[in-house]
Amino acid sequence: MSPAARTCYNTGAWWGSLVRRIVEPGAAVPAAAAVIEPMRLKFVDCVLDLRARRLERGNKLVPLEPKMYELLEVLIKRRPAVVTNNELDELLWPDVYVARTSLTRLVSELRAALGDPPRNSRVIRTVYKAGYAFCADVTGLPAERSAPATIEVLWMKQSLPLADGEHIAGRDVECSLVIDGTTVSRRHARITVAHGALTIEDLDSTNGTHVNGARISAPTRLVPGDEFALGSEVLRVRLRSSSALTVKVDPAT
Repeated sequence: MSPAARTCYNTGAWWGSLVRRIVEPGAAVPAAAAVIEPMRLKFVDCVLDLRARRLERGNKLVPLEPKMYELLEVLIKRRPAVVTNNELDELLWPDVYVARTSLTRLVSELRAALGDPPRNSRVIRTVYKAGYAFCADVTGLPAERSAPATIEVLWMKQSLPLADGEHIAGRDVECSLVIDGTTVSRRHARITVAHGALTIEDLDSTNGTHVNGARISAPTRLVPGDEFALGSEVLRVRLRSSSALTVKVDPAT
């Protein structure tokens, strides 16, 4: 066999091996062949922003409970594969026993938010006695340009700007909003900003999250002027000034 033919043969064998590894169930995909999921996904009349954890339908923001969002994210990332009922139970309620009706109810609520009727479903397909699958056509959209932060929170005389997207607040140094208080959990709350609209949800913290003095148990809207507490640490929401006075420096004489 000539050197050129040998090179051709080896290359073909390598590609055949790669294809077999990709299509074999459970096989690891080489890093070079891995597909990167776009951060914004369009299906029917909805757009899911994975970075901001935000769902829009008909150009309107659709608020989702945390479990509903997690269910949608799992199904759309695993499409078109069927995700079994047992897998979904373990992913959504780890280390907790829940009745099968909990998953059924969650799927029903998600379908309602997506405008997806159980009969003739266009988005979430029920696989009888097995699980669910995401069945809509999905188109990747370019990421939105980041807009300057228009909202900020004040804590201990610090100004913390909030750009569009998701912000985890807590004591952990890896949080995007580090609130170093002894009554604050490591990952205490999630603040989501979408086109200037804020919501906050508690992440099963030890001492809870309060908005204007009331403890919250579901995602709650925040507006400028509101105060929220992570444990005993109080923060206030306000509009961020688009400009500040420029200090004039006299030239040296």
